[in-house]
Amino acid sequence: MKRILLFVTIAIFTINAEAKRKPIEERPQDQITYSYKLRSNHSVSTTLLGLEYSFEGRVADRWTLIGRAGLVPNGFVLFSTPEQTSFIGNMGVGLTFETRWYSNIAKRAEYGRSTYNNSSDFISMRLRAMASDGEMEISFTPAYGIRRTFGKLWFHEITFGPKIGIADGLFIAPHIQYRLGLTF
Repeated sequence: MKRILLFVTIAIFTINAEAKRKPIEERPQDQITYSYKLRSNHSVSTTLLGLEYSFEGRVADRWTLIGRAGLVPNGFVLFSTPEQTSFIGNMGVGLTFETRWYSNIAKRAEYGRSTYNNSSDFISMRLRAMASDGEMEISFTPAYGIRRTFGKLWFHEITFGPKIGIADGLFIAPHIQYRLGLTF
């Protein structure tokens, strides 16, 4: 009797472990769960030049609104002459509001990938007001970005798109940004 009970117990554990090891695509449709939840969080992040505090609040399914304040990069200039090569980076005090739509967070959850701390690709619309060198700049940046989390508190993201703004006239410039941050 003990042998039969031991055999049945081992068989149940083996079948259960085998079912858990199957990739999601091979599981029956009724066993697949798509679980994700956007998180509201506070963070401190840095770019090549700059340091910002931000709050990201969940607005709707896959939508968040971010408010940021801090030192923000204004632009970079690289120039060279026969005598020297120089790199100048400008930064100023800025206030940013950004809305994000996390475009593939459901697909990441479906494939069993991490969606922790809003790890997903996103499309954003950023509105920024910045004061630098006594001048005011207002810009609008539609962008595509990728955000990934490593560890429990750290994240990094890269965004790119066109930056359209007003500062001594209308301007259009490329926007590429890498951000490293700590959430709490």
